[in-house]
Amino acid sequence: MTDLPRRFPEVSARRVYDSVLDLVGDTPLVRLNALTQGLPATVYVKLDHYNIGGSSKDRIGLNIVREAIADGSLGEGARIIETGQGNTSLGLALVGNLTGHPSTVIAKPDLSTSKLNLLKMLGAEIIPGRFDVDHTDPEHAWAIAEAKETRTPGSWWVRQQEIASNPDAHRLSTGPEIWSQTAGAVTHFVAAIATGGTVSGAGGYLRTQNPEVGVVATTFDLDEKPWKESNLNKTFHRLPGYEELEKDWPDNIDLDTITRIEARTKAEVIDFAFRLARAEGLLLGPSSVLSILVALDLAATAQPSDVIVVFSADHARDYTHAEYNEQWLRANGFAEIAERWFGPAEGKVQR
Repeated sequence: MTDLPRRFPEVSARRVYDSVLDLVGDTPLVRLNALTQGLPATVYVKLDHYNIGGSSKDRIGLNIVREAIADGSLGEGARIIETGQGNTSLGLALVGNLTGHPSTVIAKPDLSTSKLNLLKMLGAEIIPGRFDVDHTDPEHAWAIAEAKETRTPGSWWVRQQEIASNPDAHRLSTGPEIWSQTAGAVTHFVAAIATGGTVSGAGGYLRTQNPEVGVVATTFDLDEKPWKESNLNKTFHRLPGYEELEKDWPDNIDLDTITRIEARTKAEVIDFAFRLARAEGLLLGPSSVLSILVALDLAATAQPSDVIVVFSADHARDYTHAEYNEQWLRANGFAEIAERWFGPAEGKVQR
């Protein structure tokens, strides 16, 4: 059981800010207690949903816009075009509004209603796009973004998968924060691989401070896209024939920084998300839960002196319509998980 704090934080410790952009970064690190019982290593979670926009993507939104203004890529009043999956678009739209740059988001069809409504609340223009077709298809989000950039004078397509200011945001902020918060004791950094910004940027910084820090990237092992069959897995592990494979992963994934890549199934992650919530009170998005699951497996075979830091990108609220929704679970092949955490479906009012 976790001990209750004796009091609320001291009033003198509270801070006042000049802008909401000052609320990007400096997010808390919290120790896992219940789930690490009996494990030799210490595990901390970096809670980046404490950023003002609710996710780690506020960091890259701020740094991308700042750098683009500085180098002239983003002119005064120019429109920002983004093809992200939601959180990056929110971060860019938020920063864009405060710096005089309207946003256009090429949104995937299954973008959650909550994120879509937040983007509209921020005034972003929404254009539907697809990611399930070849990138040369005119309906692909990248093709639409390129056409929009061409037709709209002064607009700028971010291209977050390859722009250096994405990992630089984490190299300048997340990495130094973790180093400071652990007083340089961190031995392993675990983060979802995604577009590569977090794991490459923060991991790269930590390895400049201590080359022995292990940088563990995590990803999903999906039925429709098995991890072991991916070009990235075969290249990272130098499997036979890897030299001939197409590089089909984002440029910001730095394989020289990453020391290990671990994959878990979606079912494993969703199931563990409920255990994590009830044992530790942490309500986190699936990619964050994935990384914690990997970190706990790592902690089981680690040394008592090891300090494992897991990066958590966002909050569970963004996923209550799907992965953490009872009806969605039952309708999408995860009925066993729904039974375990919600009980039998019989006699329940469906919502």
